[in-house]
Amino acid sequence: MSRWSIRANLLVELIKTGEVMQPLEFLFFIALLLYSFVIWLHQLTKSFSPWMVWLFGIGLGADISGTVFLCVAAASKWTFTLHTISGLVSLLIMALHFGWALLSITLGGKFETYFKRFSLFAWFLWLIAFVSGIPQ
Repeated sequence: MSRWSIRANLLVELIKTGEVMQPLEFLFFIALLLYSFVIWLHQLTKSFSPWMVWLFGIGLGADISGTVFLCVAAASKWTFTLHTISGLVSLLIMALHFGWALLSITLGGKFETYFKRFSLFAWFLWLIAFVSGIPQ
């Protein structure tokens, strides 16, 4: 047995026991990192750059991908809970927030001012949905 197949078997066993982050969890974790980085960097520097909007968009893409994959995987067990409702609402808010970020970077002015005011609120709502989805 080669060294690589031993490592692959070990990884499979770790995933089965839940000791390694699952791919869907990884997408939400990437979204958390990118959302948090962009929102707090914008708050601290009081400036907004196109690369920040790109990172925000990648985070939104990871969030949407994770949500879609999870909905497909759990289609037969779909129930409305605090997490599903807050998750869908916060995903919609983040999508609108991304649109606002695009307007902010292209048009500036009041769009950026309102983006700054709204961003912590939107991030906090998303964070509540993220934390409510962490298994106990």
